[in-house]
Amino acid sequence: MKAVVKENAGVGAVLKDVEMPILNEGEVLIKIKAAAICGTDQHIYVWNSWAQNNSISLPAILGHECSAEVVEVGPGVKNLKVGDYVACDTHIPCGECYQCRNGQQHICQNLKLFGVHTNGCFAEYSKIPAVCAVKIPKSIHPNVGAVLEPLGTAVRANVEVQSSGKNIAVIGCGPIGLMAVSAAKAFGAAGIFAVDINDYRLGIAKKLGATEVINSSQVRSGDKLVELTDGTGVDAFIDASGNTSAILDGFKGLRKGGKAALIGLPSKPLEIDLGSQVVFKETTIIGIHGRRMFETWTVMSNLLDKGLLNIDPVITHVLKLEEFDKGFDIARKGEGGKVILVP
Repeated sequence: MKAVVKENAGVGAVLKDVEMPILNEGEVLIKIKAAAICGTDQHIYVWNSWAQNNSISLPAILGHECSAEVVEVGPGVKNLKVGDYVACDTHIPCGECYQCRNGQQHICQNLKLFGVHTNGCFAEYSKIPAVCAVKIPKSIHPNVGAVLEPLGTAVRANVEVQSSGKNIAVIGCGPIGLMAVSAAKAFGAAGIFAVDINDYRLGIAKKLGATEVINSSQVRSGDKLVELTDGTGVDAFIDASGNTSAILDGFKGLRKGGKAALIGLPSKPLEIDLGSQVVFKETTIIGIHGRRMFETWTVMSNLLDKGLLNIDPVITHVLKLEEFDKGFDIARKGEGGKVILVP
């Protein structure tokens, strides 16, 4: 089969013929319908410090976001059958640690990640632990199914901050931030304030339901959020930027008793005045490490199946697998939303 392989520590990858995966106990073979490029894939593609320090073995097939069809079932698999339409949860839990035994498989003590610590899905076929293959409604288009993994992160953030009827700021309008805007609309947020420095992405946020867009390169977003809420501040903010300055502005724009859901990964430590911004405000801070297994999947599948959640504008490019270099270039330059690769 053809696959996009990261062969060595240099920049880039190659499309080459590789052997078909051989199934082990508890695994399924899937035929990829569509796969999506993520920031994690970009880290590995350029082999930056993050990739170098996350126990990634090379050579490796890239990719971890996909929709697919089950074409073979390995020994011990009982919940899936050939022909099932699935999307993939990246989290590979051990099933034995404290977290796994107490409903927190997504933050397993011994967590591994599909497409990071295993071969991924930028290929014609892939194998994945059956626990990570989630059956989804056939009403969900494969291109949308390919991005359910990041969408689940955005949906969960909205669940955690209880966005219904609230004023919500979404900081960072990359793909996950844009999905968070759409999810906030689906959950019935009263005001949705999208913050970014990229007018193109702010335009997509507006299409997805943002009631106000704020270009934080032109105004202080924290002050603007307070102004737009008549001096109160937003009820919650979701950070999908990982930018330390933007996160601090989020806290400044947050009302007393508000909530902060943090998705983005800052590249450096964050210094915050805990007294004024957390203690005296009684701020609730929630770290979001992806989806809950599997309640988040149930919520977003229901919303998509019933037409209550629309993320079509987030998917801006659909390319052939052979065009993966072009896809990575688009993603790196921020010239689109989500880039889909189709084998």
